[in-house]
Amino acid sequence: MEDELEYIKRLETSKLIEIIQDIFGFEETSAALLELYNRDINKTLELGIDILENNKGDDYLQATVFDIIYDINPMKTLDCIYKRKADIGVVLLGDIMSEVSIEIKKTNIQIPDELLNLLLERYHNLDEYEQNKIIDDFRKFEENINARSRS
Repeated sequence: MEDELEYIKRLETSKLIEIIQDIFGFEETSAALLELYNRDINKTLELGIDILENNKGDDYLQATVFDIIYDINPMKTLDCIYKRKADIGVVLLGDIMSEVSIEIKKTNIQIPDELLNLLLERYHNLDEYEQNKIIDDFRKFEENINARSRS
């Protein structure tokens, strides 16, 4: 698969942006976003926020996009999650909870209670099967939020 996507590295930046905006498929879009990250992190952040805020692509793509752009600007990325109108998918929710949990424990970053409540509410609205898919992420998230509240 990696060899099949090797051509992405040779594309012009404008073509990478086109692939990302048109979402040509999970693998190709992810590879284009990673290559764009190496060339222009501001454009990567802009396109990633558009994907997340406007619920473009599937849950796996959105989780990948989240992981990429969270490294660029955590607060802006979390803000776009809070602003999105669509429900957060299970895979994306697990990734967000994992990152936020690490961030709270590591840096004691101030994440708005409204966002934390949104994430908790979304988790509790999942069916049992979906909850079980991300139960470990949820438990760490809840544990770190509670630890933050006590300190």
